[in-house]
Amino acid sequence: MSRIRQSIGLMAVALTVFLASCSTGKVMVMHQDVARQMETEGNYLAAAESWNAYFDEQTAKGNEVAAENYAQAANVALKADRKDLAESWIGLAAAGGYSAPELQLELAKIYRGKNEIPNELTALETFKEKYAAAPEISQVNGRLFELYAMMKNDEQAKAIWPDLSDEQRHEKEYLVEYFKMVSKGDDAALTEAIAQDLVKADPENVKALEWLGETLYRRAEDSYQAEMKAYQKKHTHLQYLHLTQELKVINGNFQKSLDCFTKLWEMEQKASYATYLTNIYTRFDNKEKANYYRQFIP
Repeated sequence: MSRIRQSIGLMAVALTVFLASCSTGKVMVMHQDVARQMETEGNYLAAAESWNAYFDEQTAKGNEVAAENYAQAANVALKADRKDLAESWIGLAAAGGYSAPELQLELAKIYRGKNEIPNELTALETFKEKYAAAPEISQVNGRLFELYAMMKNDEQAKAIWPDLSDEQRHEKEYLVEYFKMVSKGDDAALTEAIAQDLVKADPENVKALEWLGETLYRRAEDSYQAEMKAYQKKHTHLQYLHLTQELKVINGNFQKSLDCFTKLWEMEQKASYATYLTNIYTRFDNKEKANYYRQFIP
């Protein structure tokens, strides 16, 4: 039935061409009438062909085509899966001053389907600039972040990160890329926060676990050395109370580091992990476990 309808539609297009020999003025109207009739009947392929014939006719005669007509035809072409025509007509509609968020988004999808990354990026950036309040902006921001990450454009990716929805900023795929970026910088607090979010989203993420384990261990060990040195210089009751309080924080960081390296050890028994585990258990005065992990250190 679908093929029959398309054949009828294409016959209607041919009829308008025949009528051109009789009345040039009438064919301009007929092409549009046929296009709209075919669209009403759901025969989008024939409708797209009629629009194409209409535009060719107008171009040949040097007549200007309304941007709204290109936009209408583009919607029909999308329904007919004629992305080539849709791409062209969306561009012509935009050139004529027609603006619509749904068409801009469709244009980006067409470029994505053809793997034309620069063109897709431009289309999405235009959407973000023009339609920041559109319901689809969250989807657009997410894709922009993906593209910036793919193109190694860290600065633009980091700039758009706050524009992502709260849900997106806690998704594994986005966190993995964002962690790669922030871990290169000097903002340890931000990196730690993102690493923690990443581990929640992906409990076996090696890079995040290693970063957290090493950072927390270094923080705990540096504080331990500093506090013990201060206590050695001043054996007072007040200094002892201070040391006791600080050790609670220090041991808390050692424990968090231990949790990270224990998880890593379960995934892969690396000598570097064994070294950290040995040192942490030594600080906890657990000789049995310290000796166990020590045997894996070359």
